[in-house]
Amino acid sequence: MAKRRILKKVIGGVAGDLFTEILVYKMYIPGVDQEKADGLMTRVLDMQDNFIARISHTDGKDNKALVKAYYRKLREDFEREVDEISAEISALNKQKEA
Repeated sequence: MAKRRILKKVIGGVAGDLFTEILVYKMYIPGVDQEKADGLMTRVLDMQDNFIARISHTDGKDNKALVKAYYRKLREDFEREVDEISAEISALNKQKEA
């Protein structure tokens, strides 16, 4: 299992990349819905806060199997959320083309 500090940095890096991509869409691509872009940026920041908080609250688990299952579920949830946000970012670009 990776150290919590490293997991927090990875989550922060991914969230930063998503936020930057949305910001580029918002600032440099004409025709992008500004309100939807703002909503996505807020969602990215909330996602980052949520997952970092979830990493910080594993101290009470003594059983290694429970801890492994907890981090496996956290990773699956994180990947799913990143995929959903990425799909919405792609949808911002498609709205511009339509």
